Amino acid sequence: MIHYLSYSLKRRKIANLITIGISVMLVLLLNLYFGSISSYQRQLTDLAQNVPIYCQVTNLNGSLGNGLFISEQILDGLQQSDQVKDLSYMTVMMAGEGDFKEAEYSKYLNLYVVGANKAGAVGELTNDMIHMETGNVDELLTSDRMECIVNDNVLKKRGWEIGDQITLKCYYYDPASEFSKIEIHSMGGTVEVTIVGTMEDIVGKTNAIATDVIIPAKTARNYFEQCGLKFFADTITFHVKDPLNLNAFKTDMQEIGLMETSAEAMDSYTGYALTVRDASFIASATDLRHTIELMQSFFPAVCILVLLIGYVVSYLSGNSRKDEFALLRLQGVKKLKGSMLFLLEQIILVLIGNLIGDAVIAVISPSLTTMAVLNGVLLAAYTIGAAAAYGRMSRGSVVYLLSTQ
Repeated sequence: MIHYLSYSLKRRKIANLITIGISVMLVLLLNLYFGSISSYQRQLTDLAQNVPIYCQVTNLNGSLGNGLFISEQILDGLQQSDQVKDLSYMTVMMAGEGDFKEAEYSKYLNLYVVGANKAGAVGELTNDMIHMETGNVDELLTSDRMECIVNDNVLKKRGWEIGDQITLKCYYYDPASEFSKIEIHSMGGTVEVTIVGTMEDIVGKTNAIATDVIIPAKTARNYFEQCGLKFFADTITFHVKDPLNLNAFKTDMQEIGLMETSAEAMDSYTGYALTVRDASFIASATDLRHTIELMQSFFPAVCILVLLIGYVVSYLSGNSRKDEFALLRLQGVKKLKGSMLFLLEQIILVLIGNLIGDAVIAVISPSLTTMAVLNGVLLAAYTIGAAAAYGRMSRGSVVYLLSTQ
């Protein structure tokens, strides 16, 4: 009798260790599975951040991205859109120094004045190419201050200095001009701005247009409004705020009034089409999405596999302990209660295995979310399998259970 009890106890310990070991193995395998899915999802998120989708307003056939007439309505729509980030725009005017007579404009009209909301709006101009004694470039260009930045060469040629207030008489390009001939008209009156910074000469260094004076974009818009003119932008560029939601972005752009480019359209200076450079992003994102979807499609199979493992392990464990179950029945314990005792013991062993597996995962690749998901899946599937196994065992009679030992 003592020998039988010792053998039974030893067999029970081995079964418990097997259950714990299998639980640890399942935790590690499920962590590999869920961790791979999470890794691909992170790559998809990183792709949206590291591969921004560049957009530019163009004419309808897409041949021009600069020197356009882009309506204030489109600009306002883009500024208010929650699908747009890093909006950059500028408008270009011609100007002469002082209040000269209209008949003499060809003699004095020799300055290119740009209203920009960012340095980068002026082609490839960067903040480090602009020098200011006080304040910073971004703060100035996003304001509506009557201040300006002047090209170094122009500053020296005209004898201007930082702090000087200069008077400019500006002319605007007529949006109604024919494509073959652009007309300019006086904006009426003059504007006075104070020089607060200088910029390096960008002609030949960047793809930017020849720029002599830069004023804040809001200052330029206010100037148009004061002159009773409709403001227009020469160039508008931006990035898609959420590259993973391109359908919502394109719908929003259509509502603003932007169209897709058409190579068959005629040449025009009117900017109301949109070029979206999303081909490389879409290709990479599509590959990652397909990989994630493929791995997620195996989730039901993974759950079924864990359930079957739980069933087989619990069935084998219960089969070796039929005598214990029979003794419980002989003592008056009901089938359901007896099965629940065995099931609870099995769940405790699984939990121990889970904790050991979690400790290993915490050292290798800690992720609380992944741990929570895989532990939940493992415990739920394993419990169902174990419940089925012990439920089957409990259906046998006491005599049958004793006769099989």
